Amino acid sequence: MEKNYDIRVNPKPLTKEQIARHKNFDALLGQYQAAPKQRPIIRRLVWIASAAAAAMVGFFLIFQPFKSDYTEQQAEFFRSQPFINQPFEQVKPSFASFKVNPNQGGVYNYPSGSKLVVPPAAFVDETGSTLNGEVTLHYREMHDFVDFFIAGIPMTYDSAGVNYNLESAGMIEIFAEQNGKRVNMAPGKSINVELVSNVNTSPTLDVPLGYNIYKLDEKNRQWVYQDIDKMEVLSDDPQDTGLDKNSPYYPVQKALAEKMLAIEVSETADLAKLEKTIPKPQEPTKIQKATSKDHVFNLDMADVLPKNEGEATEAEAQELRELYRKYAKMLWQLSPKASISHEQLQREFSSVSSLKIKQTEGQTYELTLEKQGTSIKVPVVPVLSGNDYERALADFNKDFASYQKLNAEREAKLAAQREAISKRYEAEKRLATLKFEERIEELRNQGLDYAANQEIIKKKVVNRFAASEFGVWNCDRPVPPQILQLAASFKDKNGNPFKNKAAYLVDKSRNTVYQFLATDDAILRFNKNSENLLWIVTEENKIAVFRPEQFKEIDAKEKRFDFVLESVDREIKTEQDIREILYL
Repeated sequence: MEKNYDIRVNPKPLTKEQIARHKNFDALLGQYQAAPKQRPIIRRLVWIASAAAAAMVGFFLIFQPFKSDYTEQQAEFFRSQPFINQPFEQVKPSFASFKVNPNQGGVYNYPSGSKLVVPPAAFVDETGSTLNGEVTLHYREMHDFVDFFIAGIPMTYDSAGVNYNLESAGMIEIFAEQNGKRVNMAPGKSINVELVSNVNTSPTLDVPLGYNIYKLDEKNRQWVYQDIDKMEVLSDDPQDTGLDKNSPYYPVQKALAEKMLAIEVSETADLAKLEKTIPKPQEPTKIQKATSKDHVFNLDMADVLPKNEGEATEAEAQELRELYRKYAKMLWQLSPKASISHEQLQREFSSVSSLKIKQTEGQTYELTLEKQGTSIKVPVVPVLSGNDYERALADFNKDFASYQKLNAEREAKLAAQREAISKRYEAEKRLATLKFEERIEELRNQGLDYAANQEIIKKKVVNRFAASEFGVWNCDRPVPPQILQLAASFKDKNGNPFKNKAAYLVDKSRNTVYQFLATDDAILRFNKNSENLLWIVTEENKIAVFRPEQFKEIDAKEKRFDFVLESVDREIKTEQDIREILYL
């Protein structure tokens, strides 16, 4: 509904600084779209108020935008920033490069022990055509908080309305080029990744819990869940101490692991059950066009259709009948995967005593030819030519449009139910985690030294997943927000405040970077029992830090704290410079 404000004032012209401060149109649009639609109360207030009051309201709307709470202020700040925001432009990422024959694919090893398995025909150009000629595959790994910080990649993940941070077991970025130009992954193809990394875990757990695979969606500014991380602990790792059944925390850890596994099994079962409630529509098959009259052959329909049980399913037989019914001039052509040439097939098997045919995958069929006690199996595909092909193409386009519509309707019906299932099980996981933490706190209060017994160790693991697109992939698990929080402000040793600056917090027991807005009345959450490090990139392109020992001095009962950061007077040129500063 349109709002007509009757504002009768002539405010002073805006200054350049005021204009610049409110030029973030994307953030303004986001606020508008996110705001609940309400009845036009303001319009009614304008009409019944005096002209002077209306003028005051108008002046406020122009010059004094509503000061939102910190959460909204922080969200608006990061929306106004680039999604991938490298803090130091001069520190460039380093990629390994592999030369790939796109027709063959191959296996490529990275110095960390990681492995990439590239299938044949994995790359296409912008038109979707399969590439020939050498392709260069570029690959890099990110393993710790310094890597994540330098890359400028956000580690936040929203699930069921809760803002989590992602604790990483390793991150990669991968893309490919031909002659310096980016290429795409072919539809249906994926690169199998075996990412070797070290992961934080408790000595009482054999395999770390809850890690998934996420793909970074830069366009929509979010991480998208892809699959469960097929993580395996490498048994030859000297740091891998195994499961300590004598630990006083073993029963609690074991109970949590079993509870999480049961939740995941139930969620998977419920999602699978949901998928069956609405069957998937059958995707139509696109008939290929015959490429050469010399390389195609005809088969009698009576010979083609299976006669004996076990030769083909009734569905496959029905599909063949339908193809021959629609296209009387159906032809067949050898698949490119055939090990026999067209000439040899014509020369040796132009006449046969019997033949059988069955569908193997997609449009490919297996044709079995028998002659004088000798048999051969060759892959073939149905093809058409001339007007038959043009008519088949028109039929396919019509059927495919109908298929897309039905599939979209199905997805729309299932989306809300999938989200409801995910929210329910996320809530169960959060409750299980909270109960676990409460139980650990009880044991700690009984005199058990939790900090010593729960010392984080590193385990060497391999994360296995399939990268179906180029971009950034992460092996992560969501970490809930810390319970301890306080209001905070930030300044340097000279008392100069840090306002509206991106700040970074690391909990050394978690392999992630918490990014937040440093300003007055900021809300900071952290684990008092862990080793924490906080830093800000200054206007002078230096790093100002608040050290772990300073965190230890913060009283847990504090409701507010002024963080005084020390600016490290060192020029930053390389990744090593950053590591030496942050490792302190």
